[in-house]
Amino acid sequence: MADETRKLKFEDALGNLEKLTDEIERGEIGLEESIDKYAAGMKLVAHCRKILGKAEQRIQKLSPSSAEEERRDTDATGEERSQRGHE
Repeated sequence: MADETRKLKFEDALGNLEKLTDEIERGEIGLEESIDKYAAGMKLVAHCRKILGKAEQRIQKLSPSSAEEERRDTDATGEERSQRGHE
């Protein structure tokens, strides 16, 4: 499943994870099968996190940094600078 997992789009991986979770939570499968499904689920979780991490990096490249944005806001009104210092 490792090779199959790497090829999945985020939405598909999440759907598969939800299906595995439902199967385990229903309790209709044995212990060994539950453990196998849990292991497969953990691979899906890792895959989803990897995709989300890459998406976050892409978004950060597309949008101005928080510090730069905050600096612009503070330069526009000195009042915001004093308010942020007290938060």
